[in-house]
Amino acid sequence: MKMLFMVTDSEYEPHCLTMMREKGVTGYTVIPDVQGAGKTGLKMGDRVHPGASVVVFAAVPDDSVEDLLKCIGQCVADSKLCSSTHAWILPVEASLQGS
Repeated sequence: MKMLFMVTDSEYEPHCLTMMREKGVTGYTVIPDVQGAGKTGLKMGDRVHPGASVVVFAAVPDDSVEDLLKCIGQCVADSKLCSSTHAWILPVEASLQGS
């Protein structure tokens, strides 16, 4: 099991979630209106530094990682996700799942 951790501009959230569902990711968590700084500058959600990002993460099977990353890369190339989209794959060492 791996953790897909993705950051993209908030306006791309609908396509991001559609893409994940199409790739078989049925469970995910979204943290909306994330502020921060990076290559594209500050995104603080105010008049001086408008815009915000969204964080999407999901536990995914090991065998789906390569396909998901290729799909995310293709979505960036096709401008379905912004060029500042970042995605990381992290190991899941342990899991506690509630009922």
